[in-house]
Amino acid sequence: MKTKLLLIGTVLVFLSLFFIIPNNYSSMLPVFQLTEKPTVVSKGTHGKTITIDLTFGKEDMETFIKDLQAPYPHFFISNDWIKRSPSLIKIMKEKSIPISLLGQDGAKYIEDPNLFKKEIDEFEQSIGELPLWFRTKDYVFPMELQKIAWQHEVNLLSSSKYWVKGDQIPKLKKGDILSVPLHQEERIDIKQLNQLLKTDSLLSVEQNIFGLTTKSKTIPD
Repeated sequence: MKTKLLLIGTVLVFLSLFFIIPNNYSSMLPVFQLTEKPTVVSKGTHGKTITIDLTFGKEDMETFIKDLQAPYPHFFISNDWIKRSPSLIKIMKEKSIPISLLGQDGAKYIEDPNLFKKEIDEFEQSIGELPLWFRTKDYVFPMELQKIAWQHEVNLLSSSKYWVKGDQIPKLKKGDILSVPLHQEERIDIKQLNQLLKTDSLLSVEQNIFGLTTKSKTIPD
């Protein structure tokens, strides 16, 4: 009798774990908030992450994106650039390069409370899904924005380091989230960026913050 009860208990535990823990975490991440309350994440704990703020560039970006190899940096892209560059967005999606939304300056979301919703809807129409992460262009996140992003299950990401044009290639430490500007008015040299990407072992935003992995197990029939 004890053996039967033990066997039944083991099966129930196994079944509960099977349905609760996904085989691949990426399938559940876009659905749930990754923080327990409205907040702005700026640092990880498990490794190094490079994020790219993209609002300008065409020819150089085409070469850069086509040549990118995994592990990829995480792109924060303005809706305007997304609309101007459908062919490059297609390449990024085919390569599974992570894309999130780069918004406007933080004060804009106080002036227009509906702006955030308009922007994520526009992103969803272009990309096919809501952004998992959102960042303002000036890294200012008013509490009003934090609350509305929370309501729409979009996470806010700042950074622990910002690569200023003219500075040497940054040296990253464990937990760092680096921002790289690729704007018309402020733009890091692509050759330097490629050099950094080749010299550091990178983690995704989620891996750096939560220690998540993309490994999965297949249960045989």
